[in-house]
Order: sequence, then structure tokens, then C-alpha cells
Amino acid sequence: MAMRWFWLLASSFQRVHSASCYSPADFSTESWPFCQVLTDSLSMYFGPAGDGDYMKLGLHAENHVGWSALAIGGNGGMKGAQQVVVRQVEGAWVAEERYSADYVEPHLQETQEVLLIFANESAGSTSWGVLLPTRSCKAGDRYAMEDVGMFMHWALGYSHTFSYHKERGQFHTNLVSGPPAPPPDMSSFPSVTFTMPDVPVVLGEGGSDAMNPYICGIFDLAEALPAGLLTTSKHHAAKFAPVLSPASKEFVHHMILFECADQVAVDNNFTHNHVIANCERMVRGCQTSKWPWAVGGEDLVLPDNVGVPIGNGARWYALQVHYYNPSLVPNVSDSSGVHVALAPSLRTHDAETFGIVGGASPMQRDPLPPAQAEVSIPSAVVPAQCTNQWNADEITVLGVMHHAHLVGKKLAIHVSRNGEYIGEMRREKVYDFNHQSLESSSIKMLKKGDELTLTCSYDTSSRTEPTAFGDFTQDEMCLAYFLHYPAQNARRSIFLRALGENRISLCSDPAQSANSFELVQNPTQLLAAAVQSTAPVLTPPACQPRGDLTSSAARDVLTSMGVDVSGFSVDTSSSASGCIRTFAFVAVSLASWGVL
Repeated sequence: MAMRWFWLLASSFQRVHSASCYSPADFSTESWPFCQVLTDSLSMYFGPAGDGDYMKLGLHAENHVGWSALAIGGNGGMKGAQQVVVRQVEGAWVAEERYSADYVEPHLQETQEVLLIFANESAGSTSWGVLLPTRSCKAGDRYAMEDVGMFMHWALGYSHTFSYHKERGQFHTNLVSGPPAPPPDMSSFPSVTFTMPDVPVVLGEGGSDAMNPYICGIFDLAEALPAGLLTTSKHHAAKFAPVLSPASKEFVHHMILFECADQVAVDNNFTHNHVIANCERMVRGCQTSKWPWAVGGEDLVLPDNVGVPIGNGARWYALQVHYYNPSLVPNVSDSSGVHVALAPSLRTHDAETFGIVGGASPMQRDPLPPAQAEVSIPSAVVPAQCTNQWNADEITVLGVMHHAHLVGKKLAIHVSRNGEYIGEMRREKVYDFNHQSLESSSIKMLKKGDELTLTCSYDTSSRTEPTAFGDFTQDEMCLAYFLHYPAQNARRSIFLRALGENRISLCSDPAQSANSFELVQNPTQLLAAAVQSTAPVLTPPACQPRGDLTSSAARDVLTSMGVDVSGFSVDTSSSASGCIRTFAFVAVSLASWGVL
């Protein structure tokens, strides 16, 4: 059974350093409510201001002289990142708003929506602070600053000439509510580990593509659990941590941990640490995904009242690993997998994932044409008939992930409720294959009867031949999923056909269609179970700006920080003095203004 369409997972929780904050004289708790230590020598200061219309953002870099930057991103990579770069141009400090659509030098935004409050270099270190509107509607690519966890990046340059960075990093934060709390210490929790038994990364007999081996490891939970814990008892996974073998991690594309029916083990003579050398088609009866992971994924830490069920009568588990070895490097072996921390006691809610399979098979989608910078395909719709199968009136969304392959450009899940457009679940301006992660949803709750629309677009300008939809990395996919609680019986919706604005979809019912995706290879068999709907009209409301940097409200924010605004002036054009967005006196510190 083809299961690569299953969702792939990464964590939205980030460990926070324990170093002290507010040691630089330029930042005070009164003016900068939040501090997040990024490295031993780097700290970020931030917080909303002006009734939430503005965001203060600052950086202190010890032992650094040269340009520095903070960026808001939809994932952990440069693609789609909105960047604030602070540097000196001809001896004057400037703040530049830049944007990167790819792994190239970020370009200046068409308009500049950043105000430099201060910047200085002192004793070999750099500090600066800027003011931003929380939502800008001016020309450019920006993220609204919402009360939601998001990826951010930092970068340091070799000099004040803006060019390739010498250091960079990524982290999660919530600019409105503050840094995430450190994850709980689970070192004393009972745990179980599923890792591949040093398998050769080669194509198994009957496999389709030597560059894309799919291999499964089979595990007996009775052998893997700590002494005293039983497979007949229900356990809650509190944390999933990927285990990547240093010598082979570059070849690991994704991993999925499946729960199997006991009869499957009997029928296939499974034993603990058994290996299925060709696992392109997942073994029937091993369809329940417990932990998916993809390139760029981090630890998944569940909230303290939520857990993923393990055991509860299920004894056998299968870890499917997709390896990608485009150069066919020989003599590669792998022992990657997952370490699972189990909560000492059961938690209140079971967590589950809901998957939207918008395209993972040539029977679902036509090939993408080559040599085009923008290729959009008809949307995949989860109609109200599907979400009405949920056994809860509403569910809480913990995170959202998009999944495509190498030419994926933009994916989004849109929510409609009773014919009204509600919004986009996850903000990711440009999809990045190398940085797939579970990120917080701007829409926290979904309701029974909601309609979900998955849109996918691609950039095939590098391809000279059509790109088919399928399992392999050089093929394409259009997938998304969201992690939620409480768990629902219906776990996925599968796109079958688009006929104009009409959509034909399969609503997954575990009692009737455990192997439904395999049948997509012959969609006519599914017509009796499929549902028809009309694609919702996606009409996002017009952008409503929050925060005008030229206004008296912006002056009031600065005045509240002790800044003398008598020289206040702002130029929003991208060509203004090398994108200077500042006062005439920005090359001095807050301390010299009497703030501290």
C-alpha cells in the first residue's frame, strides 16, 4: 500500500537558552518587555507597543562588528523570509527591509516599513532596535505579526557591506506573547526507541528506483518497552525525537512510524527488528501513523494535557524510511529512527493527525508542464460532508505542515465556514523542501462542517520534462496535515478529481476504507464512496493595516521609550538614502538619550 502521501512532521517547540538577559545598557525591561537568548553571544529583545499596532524588535551581538539581521520566516530556511538588516552605509546607520524568495541575496523591499530607533557599536559588540507595524499593506512581502508561534532567523555579516553571512541560525518565538517556555525535562520518563538495525541503504528486490529506496523496520513493542510496561495498556507519547545516524543522515528523506494490527505480524511472520527491504507499498494493516518526520524536522513535544496513544492492545510497529541517494553513493548503512518519551500517567486528550491528500499519484494529477515559474493545480477540497464525520463539534489545532517535493513553491490550507472565508491556517510564503516543519496555526479551532481547501503551486523552470506526481523525490506531491486534539475517527481526505469547480473527494472512514489510498490507483472503484462538492470561493478580506510609522501614534511609542522625537522624519521609499528608515540622530544609543 502506497503510504508516502502520509503527512510528515517537525516540531514547533524550541529550546531557549538559560543565559541572562538585559545585560546590555541599551535595553531595559520597561522599554523591551521580552528577551530571548539565541546563542551564548546573541540575544533578541522585542514586544508589542501602541495597543498592538507596532512591534519593537532589537538585537544585541557580543563580539560582533558588521551587519546583522533578524528575519521572520514561514519555515527554517531563507525562502520566503522577511528580513530586517541593520548596518552602516558611509558611516551612517541604516535599517533595511529585505526579502528572499530563494537562496540568493535578499533584495530590498519595494517599500520600507521599518524605523531604526537606535544602533551602536561599543567595545566590539553591536546593539540596535527598530519599530515595525504589526501589519503592513504596502508593496512588498511581509508577515502579519500575530499571537502565534513562528520561525525566525538571525544572521551576522563579515563587515558592513551586505553580502553572504558568516553565521546564521533559526529559532521559534511568539512576538506578541513572548518566548516559548523551555520544554519539560523528560529524562526520567519511561521511553521506547525504534531505530533501523544498521540496514544497507540499497534498493530492495522489486523496488522501482535505486535513488529512492524505501525500507521498513518491524518492531515488537513488547520487546521495546521498559520492564513493567505492557502492550495491552494504553500509554501516551509525550515527545518524539528523531534519531539520525551521523554518517547517513544526509540520505534520510523521511520517516514514518506506523502502528500495525496484530494479525499482520502473524500473516507475515514478523519478528522484532525484522527488515522489509522493499517497502514502497506499505504492508496492509500498518496504516495508522503515529510519528511522521521529514528533512528539517525537530523534536515534537506535546502539551502537558495531550499525548499520542501507544500500545493499548497494539503490539507491532513499523518504521518506514524513505532514503534519497541521487548520486548512488555505495556502502551506506543506516540506524536512524525515533526516540519516544512516554508520559508517566495518561493525559486528558488523545492527539491525532488529519491529512489532506491533494496529489500523490499519477492517477490523481496530470504531470506538471516544464519550464514554468508558476504552475497552479486545481485545489483539493475537504468538503463539509467530510468534517461532519468528526465526533467532536470542534477540535484544537496544534500545528500545520505542508509537504511537496523539489519544485514545490507555495502550499496553503484555507478554511471556509458556512460559506464565509475564515482564513489561512499556516503562514508560509514560499515552500522549502529542505525545511519542512510543523508550525502553529493562525486558526486555533476548527469546527464540524468547516470546508478546507488545499492549494498547491510549483516552479518547474528548472525542468525540461514534465514532472509526474508520485512517491519519489523527483516526482511531486500536494499534501498537508494538521495535528489536533481530541482525536477523530476520520483521519484524512483524498482528492480524486476536479471537474471545473466541482471536486470529487474521498472522506476516510477507518471502519470502511483503511486501504482506500491504494484504490486511488483505480479511482473508478471509489465513486460509490466518494463525495462531490463545489470548490469554495476563496475571497480573503482586504488587507487592514495596523501601525503607521509616520503617525503620531508611532511618535507616542518612541516618546514612551524616552526618545526625543523632535527630529522625527520617515521616508518610506526603497531608494531613500540606501533605505534609511530612521531619525536624523540614530547613530547614538538609547543611554545617551537618557532612557536608562
